Amino acid sequence: MILTKEKQKAIMFADISGSSALYKTKGNSLAKTVIDYLLTQIQVQTAQRKGRVIKTIGDEVMVSFSSAENCVAAAIAIQEEFAKSFLQHRLLVSIGISFGEVLLEKGDLFGEAVNDAAHLTKLAQGSQIIFSEAMYMSLAENHRSKAREFDRIKLKGATSASTIYRLYWQDEQGFHNETRFLSTDVELDNINKQILALEFAGQEIVIEANMTPFMIGRDSMSCQLTIEDSQISREHCHISYNRGKFVLVDHSTNGCYLKPANGLEFYLRREEFPLLESSELSLGVPTHKSTKHLIQINIQS
Repeated sequence: MILTKEKQKAIMFADISGSSALYKTKGNSLAKTVIDYLLTQIQVQTAQRKGRVIKTIGDEVMVSFSSAENCVAAAIAIQEEFAKSFLQHRLLVSIGISFGEVLLEKGDLFGEAVNDAAHLTKLAQGSQIIFSEAMYMSLAENHRSKAREFDRIKLKGATSASTIYRLYWQDEQGFHNETRFLSTDVELDNINKQILALEFAGQEIVIEANMTPFMIGRDSMSCQLTIEDSQISREHCHISYNRGKFVLVDHSTNGCYLKPANGLEFYLRREEFPLLESSELSLGVPTHKSTKHLIQINIQS
């Protein structure tokens, strides 16, 4: 194995969401044509700004840039391209970007910046551009001025939390009308603190804001709550703390079933939902089918 150390690169992942619904409503042939066209547009916008396509994985494209500025310009152009077709095709693209040294092997890139960009793409919702602190520090003021602190999280494999940023690429009106995450400069004492308690298999686990993200899944190396079952992913979901409240974030194959104490059960798959009231949580199967793996979530103000 020959690994070549590359100079610092901006790494971007662009992931198309909504393709499953498009195949169901438009049929295989038309849906594939539309998605192929948009994947091509990602590659075109990348090439026009001196970037390089590393690989395409299903509906996701990984690209690299020597210039952080070119990378952000490409990300904005890609979002604008998708915005043009959204009303017709209902497809969105989530973009995650990081910056740092990478290793090259057989045309592929590896390293912390790659892992961080992939992680941020999973956190981004459709039409969002999310990037790491290293990427933010590499940008000129014209692009920094359009970015805002989005959250403080532990990136995958990290031991401490870092600030991540969202780039507001739309017009000024949209920029000012966006609901923003609280600045990380705001003291937590100014927020109505909550404590979340999980009851599982006869034990109670109390989670405070500074203990998040709290991972749940099969992998004992990365999860704080480990549950063994074929329906459960290695890292099935996690609980984060955003905007003064706890949020359940699913990134699994089979999804999560959440049943609030005073409401109907609903299904989450690769999306997030605020935990505002005590609920029952089941991983991979509906709550009424989950006997030994049911998690009780209790919210305490």
